[in-house]
Amino acid sequence: MARKAAAPGGGKKRKRRKMKLTLKSRRLKSEQGYTDKVGWSQVQNNSPVDTGPVEPQVIRHQCTMCGAMNQIPKPKRSRYKVQCANPDCGHVDELGVV
Repeated sequence: MARKAAAPGGGKKRKRRKMKLTLKSRRLKSEQGYTDKVGWSQVQNNSPVDTGPVEPQVIRHQCTMCGAMNQIPKPKRSRYKVQCANPDCGHVDELGVV
């Protein structure tokens, strides 16, 4: 009978070393002032938060045809149309069109 070729590394099996996975806290135990704080901490801040200038809820628009000033609610889209409130004009301005 023929012998099989040896595995790479000589065919020897190495014994795995077991590692001790512990945390040593000798220094923490010796300190008297240490208290364990686990989780989120909440900072109490009683000062009012300034969010900056408040934007107006209405904007003013001047009609390009007759020059009348119109107050409209602040649009939610970048492109919007404004119809002139002057009954003689009735012009529609398209804003936000590039």
